[in-house]
Amino acid sequence: MTRSRRNAQAGFNLIEVLIAMALLSTVLLSVVTLFYMGRSNVYSGKQLTRATSVSVHASEDLNALAAQDFLDAFNITAATTTGSNTVAGTQYADSIVRSVKVDAGGTNDPQGYLTRWQGYLTPDRVYNGNLTLVVLPSDFTDAADVTTARLIRIVVVTQWSERNRPRTVLMETTKFNRSLQ
Repeated sequence: MTRSRRNAQAGFNLIEVLIAMALLSTVLLSVVTLFYMGRSNVYSGKQLTRATSVSVHASEDLNALAAQDFLDAFNITAATTTGSNTVAGTQYADSIVRSVKVDAGGTNDPQGYLTRWQGYLTPDRVYNGNLTLVVLPSDFTDAADVTTARLIRIVVVTQWSERNRPRTVLMETTKFNRSLQ
C-alpha cells in the first residue's frame, strides 16, 4: 500500500520538465514570429493602399482634364522639349517628366495639382513618397511642337520606400487632343 501511494504522489522529473519547457518555448517563439510577420504585412499593405490611393487621385484628376487643359496644368508648351528619362528603373524615350519632389509649387505646377498630390504623400502616410508624371506625346502634326501631339500617354508613377527597398505603383491614361481636328 505504501508503494502505490508513493507513485500516485510522484511529480515530474527534471528531464520531463526540461522537455516540456523546450516544447513550450518553441511554440511561443513560433507564435511571436507569426505576430511580427503579420504586423509587418499589415504595415506593407497600408503603404501599398495609401500609395495606390494617391495614384488613383492623380489619375482621376488627369482624366477630368481635356488635353489642352492638361498641357496648361503642367506648363507643357511649344517650347517644351522631350528627352529620354528614367523613372523607377524604366526608361521612357521622348518623354516629359513632372515630379512632386521637383516641380510642386513651381512654374511647372501653375494649377497646383502636384502640390495637392504632394500633400497626400506625407511621411506619416507614405514613407519617402514621390509621384511622377511621365508624359509621352505622339502622333505630332508639327514635330518641333509637343502641344501638337494628337495622342498624349500619361504614366502616373508613385514610389515609396519600405524596409529600405523601393516600391512602385504605375497607372496609365491616354489623352486624345481633340483641339487639333
